[in-house]
Amino acid sequence: MHRLRMISVDIDGTLLKNPYWRLHLHPWLDQLARKEQTSVAELWSLMEKESIRRLRQGRKSAAYDWESIAQKALGRTLPPPVPIDRRQILALVFPDAWPFLLWLQSQPLLAVLITNGWSCHQQPYIATLGWDVLFSRIIGAESGWVKPDPRIFAQAPTIDCHIGDKVAQDVLGARRAHITSIHLSRRSGDLGGWEPLSPSVLRPDFTISSLQALPNLLESWSGIHANNSN
Repeated sequence: MHRLRMISVDIDGTLLKNPYWRLHLHPWLDQLARKEQTSVAELWSLMEKESIRRLRQGRKSAAYDWESIAQKALGRTLPPPVPIDRRQILALVFPDAWPFLLWLQSQPLLAVLITNGWSCHQQPYIATLGWDVLFSRIIGAESGWVKPDPRIFAQAPTIDCHIGDKVAQDVLGARRAHITSIHLSRRSGDLGGWEPLSPSVLRPDFTISSLQALPNLLESWSGIHANNSN
């Protein structure tokens, strides 16, 4: 039977509830807003506009460089994330991630994380959780590419399938890279991403409503893959 060689998994919205935003960027904006007597919403609006401007210019990697964006939009230096209490990060793990991670730990399977954020923004949280032993690397925007550009997947050329929660980024990127796409749809109609794409136009290879379903799907898919390759 064919065995999967490597899978890639999205981070924010798939495994974790945006730790960089919740534990680092938002608290920093809150502190700055208090100091300058403005609001987090106003400061974030300026940063978001700069990010979107970069996206429209085709500078997609730079659109997720929040330190650079903060300097440009706010004239302030955003420090890198610092080590944080593990309990705070544990609170941001989606509960259905644990059965999948336990299964992954038992498999002779390579796994990588692919995110549109910069890996330096995610690494402290992944390491604190101990997940760096499960995932061989984090591939992020510092590679020069972001999802749905298929070239970000080429950074790990033996990927068989990708799992993520955003149709416009994860599913489209995987399809463009000619790898199997698995859409995690915890809430119906939750597409996310920067561009509006209809599921009626772009369909994932598989859809799951919980990561708990992923081990069985991957095991059955490997059998289907083997049958199709004969």
